[in-house]
Amino acid sequence: MTTKILVTKDSLQSMLDNENPTYVMHVVGRALVAIFNRQTEDEKKVNETKLHNGIGFTGSDGRSGSLTAKSYLKNKRLEDWQVERWTKRSAKTNYARLCKYHTQLNQIAQQKNS
Repeated sequence: MTTKILVTKDSLQSMLDNENPTYVMHVVGRALVAIFNRQTEDEKKVNETKLHNGIGFTGSDGRSGSLTAKSYLKNKRLEDWQVERWTKRSAKTNYARLCKYHTQLNQIAQQKNS
């Protein structure tokens, strides 16, 4: 059985480049919640990454990712500045910050699809 790629770095960037800001906000919010759900219970409580195991947020994104995911869960929306943090393209890679999580998001999509 071959595993189908559902989310790539380019497909995720394409979603983030959509002209509809409400659509982009929900893409960011849902993606952050999916990654947040992979954090350990302890990491969720303290809003930081403690285990550097390639699952959940990186250390530099642990606090911001957790707090933004919790905000989306509570309000079903994000503020513009929250979306901007995750969609702004890096000068170095030309991809949004959220795109570094494409592998995890693909794994999550595959699990939901099976």
